[in-house]
Amino acid sequence: MRAILRPLSTHTVFSPIETIVSVFVLGTLAYFHILSGIKHSSFFASSQPPALRPAYARLTNGEWVAVTKHDWVEVWKHPGPGYEALELQQLVFSLDEKSQSVAPLDATAVAQHLVSSVPALSGKPYSSLCHVPGSNASEASCFIGVSEPGSTTTLTLSFKPGTREDWLGALRREQTLLVDGVKYVVDAGKRQESIGEMKSTKWVAYALSALVLRFWELTKKADSLDILVVLTGYILMHVTFARLFLASRALGSNFWLSTGIFSSAIISFLFTLPLCRSLDIPLDPIALTEALPFLVCTVGFDKPLRLARAVMSHPHMLKPQEDGRMKPAGAVILEALDRVGNVILRDYALEIAVLFVGVNSRVGGLKEFCAVAAVALAMDCFMTFTWYTAVLTIMVEVRRVKKVREMSRSRSASITAVKANGAPVRGALSRSNSKQNIAAEVPKSMPQRATNSVIGVKGSFFKDGGKMQEAEENPMARLKLLLIASFLTLHILNFCTTLTPATTNARHLRHPLRPEAVPAPRVDITSPAIASVLSTLAATVSIPAAVEGTEPVEVIVKVAPPVYIHAIPTVAPTVHAANTNTGEAIEKFMSSWSSLVGDPVISKWIVALLAISVVLNGYLLKGIAAGSGLAAMRAVRSQGVRFRSRARSVVQIAEDPEEEKEEHGPAPIVFMASAAPAVAHPVAVPVVEPPVEPTSAPAPPPAVLSRPLNLESIDQALTRLPIRSPAPVEPITPETPGYEREVEVRSLAECVDIFENGPRPVSVALKTLNDEEVILLSQTGKIAPYALEKMLGDLERAVRIRRALISRASRTKTLETSLIPVKDYDYSRVMGACCENVIGYMPLPLGVAGPLKIDGLMYPIPMATAEGTLVASTSRGCKALNAGGGVTTVLTADGMTRGPAIDFPSIVRAAEAKAFIESEEGYAAIKEAFESTSRFARLQKIKCALAGRTLFVRFATRTGDAMGMNMISKATEAALDLLTKEFPEMVVLALSGNYCTDKKPAAINWIEGRGKSIVAEAVVPGKVVKSVLKTTVEALANLNVKKNLIGSAMAGSVGGFNAHAANILTAIFLATGQDPAQNVESSNCMTLMEPTNNGEDLLMTVTMPCIEVGTVGGGTILSPQQAVLQMLGVAGAHPTNPGQNAQQLARIIASAVMAGELSLMSALAAGHLVRAHLAHNRSQLNTPMPSRPQTPGLEGVDRQQFPITPSSSDERVPPPQPAGYAVEAK
Repeated sequence: MRAILRPLSTHTVFSPIETIVSVFVLGTLAYFHILSGIKHSSFFASSQPPALRPAYARLTNGEWVAVTKHDWVEVWKHPGPGYEALELQQLVFSLDEKSQSVAPLDATAVAQHLVSSVPALSGKPYSSLCHVPGSNASEASCFIGVSEPGSTTTLTLSFKPGTREDWLGALRREQTLLVDGVKYVVDAGKRQESIGEMKSTKWVAYALSALVLRFWELTKKADSLDILVVLTGYILMHVTFARLFLASRALGSNFWLSTGIFSSAIISFLFTLPLCRSLDIPLDPIALTEALPFLVCTVGFDKPLRLARAVMSHPHMLKPQEDGRMKPAGAVILEALDRVGNVILRDYALEIAVLFVGVNSRVGGLKEFCAVAAVALAMDCFMTFTWYTAVLTIMVEVRRVKKVREMSRSRSASITAVKANGAPVRGALSRSNSKQNIAAEVPKSMPQRATNSVIGVKGSFFKDGGKMQEAEENPMARLKLLLIASFLTLHILNFCTTLTPATTNARHLRHPLRPEAVPAPRVDITSPAIASVLSTLAATVSIPAAVEGTEPVEVIVKVAPPVYIHAIPTVAPTVHAANTNTGEAIEKFMSSWSSLVGDPVISKWIVALLAISVVLNGYLLKGIAAGSGLAAMRAVRSQGVRFRSRARSVVQIAEDPEEEKEEHGPAPIVFMASAAPAVAHPVAVPVVEPPVEPTSAPAPPPAVLSRPLNLESIDQALTRLPIRSPAPVEPITPETPGYEREVEVRSLAECVDIFENGPRPVSVALKTLNDEEVILLSQTGKIAPYALEKMLGDLERAVRIRRALISRASRTKTLETSLIPVKDYDYSRVMGACCENVIGYMPLPLGVAGPLKIDGLMYPIPMATAEGTLVASTSRGCKALNAGGGVTTVLTADGMTRGPAIDFPSIVRAAEAKAFIESEEGYAAIKEAFESTSRFARLQKIKCALAGRTLFVRFATRTGDAMGMNMISKATEAALDLLTKEFPEMVVLALSGNYCTDKKPAAINWIEGRGKSIVAEAVVPGKVVKSVLKTTVEALANLNVKKNLIGSAMAGSVGGFNAHAANILTAIFLATGQDPAQNVESSNCMTLMEPTNNGEDLLMTVTMPCIEVGTVGGGTILSPQQAVLQMLGVAGAHPTNPGQNAQQLARIIASAVMAGELSLMSALAAGHLVRAHLAHNRSQLNTPMPSRPQTPGLEGVDRQQFPITPSSSDERVPPPQPAGYAVEAK
């Protein structure tokens, strides 16, 4: 269960706001995907054909009779005497909807413009294409008809057969015409708008009407049994909703729990439909509507309710843990999942398995329904363990806040109940009698229990001391599984045919709502607009025949579909602004808003603001979870609000004689407001008490009465009292002005009561205590000194209190007032990472040497040290090295080591293990196990050594930018586990067998290397050696051999063939957050100097085979040290090449060591060491020294004139002492 549920739920329960918003965003995208599919679905397609067909009519004996297209084509192709064919095209002019108030159109001007100014595509004018009635066509004019039936104007043009399309194509190509200040836009045709092109309000109304009509027609054609089954399903669906509501009320939620479960189901359904579409599962709207109630009953809500019951019955949902802190809401949800997660997952799996049987049944309709239901169940399972768990987390946090408020209100109400003798009565929510009251409740009768089950009384799940009834298993899960199985069996055996093709798709095919291929209707020649034109045409044809005395010609006409032209005046009407429809204004605003949001820059800002809002909401919720909402409980257990003042007296409010008598009683009565009004700026009102005479017996605690306060009377009473300004707000600290040791400290019993019974978490209760009271609790063992940070929640205050504890328990008692700094330090980076039992921090002077040119780049050399002349000396070395072109470095090896000690029963088995490790097969197996623990650990080599029955194995690995001790230790354990499987009898004596070797001088580190192995080289010109270093190349080379090589060999040194490499390396270690103890092996260095370029220049190299540094973890997380690494450009892990930052830091250290070596060796060769330390490392009152010594210029100095060459100037160096003086040189 953990492998399946934990990865799904761990992230969501600890980031609930982010999870809910992300799911809502994805749900919105899924909704738009579904909406697009619905709008472009054929289910809502229009039943009317999109266009009209031309109509054909013949004029016979003065009447127009409809004919076929074949008759018209026959007359056109084979003209004969007495027959005449022509085409009619109507142009319908209408004003734009926004310009209805404009004067009517001038049809004559438009007709004249079209006839004279619009030629056909072939270039011919309209006059050569039009139909001329009569036999003498040269003298007659074209037939043109104009009619104005209403708000539109219809212009009818006549054409010779086959020429209409030529002229109409030219008109459509023009698209816009401008006649007398009116713009005319040609429409391709007045087609019906599809649902996908409709606006929001219009398409919704159309879709609803189409859906209602479609289902009404389907209902009229459906069988009675099918209607009854579907109706029963919908009734059961609503019963399921009602049962969800009642079950949620039984768990103590009127609205939000049921809403959360229902929202989870809706979002799951939104994700299910696009997923089914991508899986090619057919989704017929009719079948889906019929199957929806059965789908709801299949998914059900019993599993989310079971999880909710487990959460609500968790022992730590509203009750703090033993340590006084509230368990995080996410942990509560995860523990509830551990209890019921397996059962929920099992139910989902069983139901999906049963549905898969239906998927493979090959029964039409049932197969699709089971497939959709299976996908819906899988998606509902996913949402239950992700989105729903996030909702439950928020509900737990909100319930805790409500519980705190209820406790505070009930506490204030319980204080008002006072016994006759003045002792306060404990409230109903007190810890001592709450369980007894609940347990003593009389069992209810059967009618009452039935009533509660119907109306859902909150808290009805409590029984026998408030514990939830633990049912072994909900029978609804088994019942639902049996119903699904029965449902599938009935459909497979054809006993019920609700979802089969015979009652869904096949039924719709037998009774189609519209034909598949309905031909488009023809133009109606009986319409008034066309009938009037045909009548005029008949009269025009009959007049020439009557004049000439001939038989009238039979005319066959083709009436084409009309072309619509919209007229838009160039001057916008002024009346339109007042008559604008509200819906159009809203639509226009939304369109402009959509275009604004579509801007690439603005959209990114909106997304950024949304992310910030989500983060802030999550932060605020975590603040509530951390207990910020519990601050109101400070007065709940401390018997009222306490106000500090130096002079205390009782504010007496005399309203009646009884109160006066009570005030003069043995116990002083303090009036306290039962509900303090919310004010914008709270004012601390001091409570002043008279001096209490000392008595032998302790005075009884004051009785506290809760009654409304008259603020005006309090103000008047306070103005009559000489009250001094109140003391600072608690907690009082030694840094607070006016602090004295004799501050008021409550008794130990009162402090313990606040600590144990105060508001939770315990840090909130401790905030009500001052420092002296917390010290008292710690001295009596209530708070361990090492756990002050955890208990207080204020790291700086914990450090301050620990200083006081240690100081008062020590012999000198000076730590509490010492100059060790405490304030203004980020202790959150220290706790659990760098130090324990913190009492402050130790500042060190931080200097910068250089800059030094290393591999072509200039780097400052940060050094934290308390040794004078060290930074100055290194700076002088940097200057000399820069004069020769800087330092060149190479990395020869990179590998941190760990050498465990392993014992074997015999040397034979030890030798076999050694052979296995050194073999190719064994090395490959160990390497695989070793590198499986980290993506940065890369095993470089293994070195084995056998000492008797003990085998020492030295693992060397790359550790990225970390120093790597923890990483390699974890990887070594994994390698030893593998080795244990091969050699079960072996015993791992220690993970570190001193074969590494760490923090100890060892020749193996010098020979094999450990960490980063760096070799640095530089050439110093001879004139620089003389002018800057005040010595010669020969002297330096000779001194280096005699001192660093021969002298170290005489001393038996291991890796110490240098002058003072540890000096520079340790200073950089402290500045960059490295482990100072590792300077033991990291300082291994060999300094070599030799003349070059015919003895004129100095060639210098330093070899450091074991520099152990890192830029990740350890002390590098501290802010000052991290800032130093950022100054060097090596902070953190390298983004593309792991390990490069740590390697670069090692190169900087080796180059800085070279600068320090060069400067010190030059000072020794020239005899400057003693004078430099006397000038820079000793206190001389009359000789102030500059913050940074000056580096002398490049002038030559006569060595014979002075026995000692000064490093700065003659004025700042003491005069030479006579022979025999004693100097403690460093």
